[in-house]
Amino acid sequence: MTPDDIKLSADNCIGHLEQHGCGLVRDVLSPDLCKRLQALVDDHLEAAQSAISAESDADRRQNLLQQHFGTVRDRQHRWDLKLPLSETVEEAVRQAVQALRCLLYGTVQADGVLVELSCLITDPGAPRQNVHVDTGGWKTACAPLLTVFIALQDISPEMGPTILFPGTHDDPYLQQWLSIMPGAERSPEQFGGGQHATCQQGSAVLMNSRLLHCGGSNLPAESGGSRRRLFYMTWQKPGNTNHGSTYTIRDDLVGKFRALDFLSHPLRCSLTAKEDRIGLEVLAKRKDDIQAMLEFAICLRREEDPGAVEWLRATGRKGHPLACMHLAEMYCLGELGLETNYDAADELRKFALGIFDHLADRSDSKPSFQEFLDKHAGVFRQDLLF
Repeated sequence: MTPDDIKLSADNCIGHLEQHGCGLVRDVLSPDLCKRLQALVDDHLEAAQSAISAESDADRRQNLLQQHFGTVRDRQHRWDLKLPLSETVEEAVRQAVQALRCLLYGTVQADGVLVELSCLITDPGAPRQNVHVDTGGWKTACAPLLTVFIALQDISPEMGPTILFPGTHDDPYLQQWLSIMPGAERSPEQFGGGQHATCQQGSAVLMNSRLLHCGGSNLPAESGGSRRRLFYMTWQKPGNTNHGSTYTIRDDLVGKFRALDFLSHPLRCSLTAKEDRIGLEVLAKRKDDIQAMLEFAICLRREEDPGAVEWLRATGRKGHPLACMHLAEMYCLGELGLETNYDAADELRKFALGIFDHLADRSDSKPSFQEFLDKHAGVFRQDLLF
């Protein structure tokens, strides 16, 4: 489809996206803008790599990695580069929102919040990713995110295009399996091979965050591989804060912009969240501070955001007893999309008390806390809870 198709038949295009969980739109960004973004991305990547290589202090080096990159497993050939909202990047977001406005408004709404702004970069030799989803979809009332990937150059099969598995976003049995075995190795062949998103420069792939997908392998240069750059932005329906996403965005852009803001010129920042609320969100989304995760989950619960359920589950898995007690209460009340389930509440309460008992046990013979959590992980793997 093209931007003109979307304008002429918005409902059909939205229906396609809802049915398949993905869609391809051509001519979203102009060739000139794609070329300018290519240069900007390459310059920012080189500058970030140079700054990190020159830093000898381990803590400062880690801070630089966190400042410039999202979570990736292979920084030799694959990077998730956070982008500043420079003049060129702002122009690209505005052009994309204008082209896709009907699709965005029909899914994440005009007030949809910008929660990711980055560029995925792969070089020749990058291996295929494990097949994965960005956010889970099993027994949650939280609306999925919508990611827009835009090719900054033509993408050939040799460059390792994104592999998509249409329809998997809405398969309840698959989503249940993913929730039980989130880290399992998964190959495209297990799911019928998928569709490889080869496309022309400036084309956009729109993707539901619950859709199975993976980055393909970028072949060696002698076999036709070359640098692949996917400029992307992710939008969140207001009041639906998913847990699973990597949320790759610079800290200074968190909670600042909605889709409709990019239709004004100059760009306006219309969101008015308090700085301490944004600071807590930034800290929690790093997912390495269990107390920040708990406080953010409680904040979401207070805001009646159904994402609180997944944030509490994730914090409970890490061993915070208060997260389990909050979840237990929510199961009793049937809150934020959860069905009233006293058995689930009782299991969570017992698990929380077990954590307290383990922490209070001063004996040398007790298992480590991680061993304790691994032993009782089944409480989060039952049909009772998921």
